[in-house]
Amino acid sequence: MIYIYRVVFVFTFLFISYSAFTPSNLDLSVIYLDKILHFSAFLFLTFLLDASLRKPLVSQRWSILFLITFAGFIEFIQYFLPYRSAESFDFLSDLLGILVYLYFAPKIYVKAEK
Repeated sequence: MIYIYRVVFVFTFLFISYSAFTPSNLDLSVIYLDKILHFSAFLFLTFLLDASLRKPLVSQRWSILFLITFAGFIEFIQYFLPYRSAESFDFLSDLLGILVYLYFAPKIYVKAEK
């Protein structure tokens, strides 16, 4: 099962990268939809990374640093793309998605084991 999570993680990582670096057709009529998508994408990506590792993600600081660096890298590259814009709140939404998962995942796993 761990290998399935790894494959899904890689495809999700590639999808997020593609979505971040291509022109957006996002309908911004919903307030903060962009921030909600950033939060959701990194919450899901963090879950997939955790599920694809043999040890809990909380104990693997390099993996967490990888996700944070990836979030920062996206915003850095978007700064140089004429059809995208880099926003610090997008980066904060990404971080919040990572942190929410890291906060709640150990609590959920402990309850599931009981």
